[in-house]
Amino acid sequence: MGWPTELVLVRHAESEGNVLTAEQRGSLAVPSHSFQLTARGREQARITGAYLRERYPQGFDTYYCSHYHRVQETMRILFPDARIYEDPRLAEGSRGIFSELTAAEIAERYPHEEARKQKEGHYDFRPIGGENWPDVELRIHSFLGTLARDCEGDRVLIVVHGFWLHLFRRLVERFSVAQCVESYAREGVANASVTRYRGELVNGHSRLVRVELGTVPWHGQV
Repeated sequence: MGWPTELVLVRHAESEGNVLTAEQRGSLAVPSHSFQLTARGREQARITGAYLRERYPQGFDTYYCSHYHRVQETMRILFPDARIYEDPRLAEGSRGIFSELTAAEIAERYPHEEARKQKEGHYDFRPIGGENWPDVELRIHSFLGTLARDCEGDRVLIVVHGFWLHLFRRLVERFSVAQCVESYAREGVANASVTRYRGELVNGHSRLVRVELGTVPWHGQV
């Protein structure tokens, strides 16, 4: 088994969740997976789509995204005629009660949860009803096996979530856990930005090698 010759990952365009505070998101009646793109996000996706179609006029062999509305909406703007493979392993990490309740509601119902979060740290903390970072990495490990098995030699486009992409980079580029936690806030990628990997032989082994990180085609235009 090998890797795709080209693996392009695009973070979804700006959604309504991106322009709200955590407190505001916790007050919404709609769940995170139903957030829609903003008007600005749709314009970001349009510009990024033109950027990709210019560089890949033949398109891609395979198109993946999660079942979340914001990534599917982004993909349909990028490549309207794409046959999308929907894979729940690509979903954003679930924050459990921290996505569904306000800070005041969490403090009232689960008074020890914030202290437990601080004690266990970003990587190990699993919120009630949610996932910790290793849980998401297990999904990514599984998906990497699918890429190697089913997409060897292909051109693959995936519309992803920002946190998911951070952990994907840790596994593929072999960051330590400490490096991953330290760089989490510092190395976020913009909405509708482009990150690329190529399948290459490195010391006799097939590897995914990053060749582009977080290019923002819409910068200065939106």
